[in-house]
Amino acid sequence: MKKWEYDITSYSIEQVLAIREKLGYPPEAERPVMFCTDKGMCFFDNIPNPNIHAILHILNSKGAEGWQLATITFRADEMLCFWMREAGAEAQQGES
Repeated sequence: MKKWEYDITSYSIEQVLAIREKLGYPPEAERPVMFCTDKGMCFFDNIPNPNIHAILHILNSKGAEGWQLATITFRADEMLCFWMREAGAEAQQGES
């Protein structure tokens, strides 16, 4: 039987903007183009944009560590990511 381990990470708008700048996109006064309604529905606008590239960088970096994104939740000023991987995957990844 497989055993799983989980992780939860959160990223503020400021962290996304810092990663965007690190990736070489010019800093802009605008906030990420992500909108959330008062009922919790969130969506992106003006895709592609530098903010999307920054979010992809965050997701791909964690994925490179062997984590699988289970779900993502966007809040007004934060992105919450729930991750899972098979227990012991960290040790197996270090062997390759």
